[in-house]
Amino acid sequence: MENNIHRLIVVDYELYSVENGKETFIEKTEGQKPMQFYTGCEMTIPAFEEEIVRFETDSDFAFSLEKARAYGEYDPKSVLALDKTTFIRDGVFDEETICKDAVIPLQNQEGQHFLGKVLDIGDEKVTIDLNHPLAGKDLHFKGHVLQNREASEEEVRDFFEQMNQHHCSGGCGGCGGDCGEHKHEHGDGEHCCGKHGHGEGECCGGGHGEHKHEHGKGEHCCGKHGHGEGECCGGEH
Repeated sequence: MENNIHRLIVVDYELYSVENGKETFIEKTEGQKPMQFYTGCEMTIPAFEEEIVRFETDSDFAFSLEKARAYGEYDPKSVLALDKTTFIRDGVFDEETICKDAVIPLQNQEGQHFLGKVLDIGDEKVTIDLNHPLAGKDLHFKGHVLQNREASEEEVRDFFEQMNQHHCSGGCGGCGGDCGEHKHEHGDGEHCCGKHGHGEGECCGGGHGEHKHEHGKGEHCCGKHGHGEGECCGGEH
């Protein structure tokens, strides 16, 4: 935001994908757990922030984002075949976590964090899709703004310091680390490690930590829908 002025945004929302004029329900915030973020902190995708900040406290909203302003095109090059040895824990393949359709946290050699969906498990390779689950889709958001107010630098700093202390075991980006995970009610797409974003598929376990693998400098991380692209897994807002 200009002049480093941040705003606290708290919203209840429903998210739909749009194809050929037809809307498909993706997710919505739970009744007592609205989405909360500070503007100018890379906690959401930029276009979502640009749109939602226009609506005042206690107002309804509805807007659409074309895929170019949301998560871009689906990239086939982001589907990788990784050696099964990548997923060995204590000498044994981590089959509790690594199962078809599971969404798993990954980390590359540069320390970047990713979410990947397991597409297939072969004799020697595990096929992982690093595309955001909403890549290639136009999105429609609607809901209600519970709060939209200016936030002080101290308030923002204190918020992220508390989040880091409780949920982060390493550096997070944005205004000090946009950690945490949002829980949603979902439609046919079964997202895990939410935050819009979040990835599709159900976790077959969890709490097993990240598997490190070699990969280029992609920008994937615990996905987010209205929440942007890059968030640490774990915890709640």
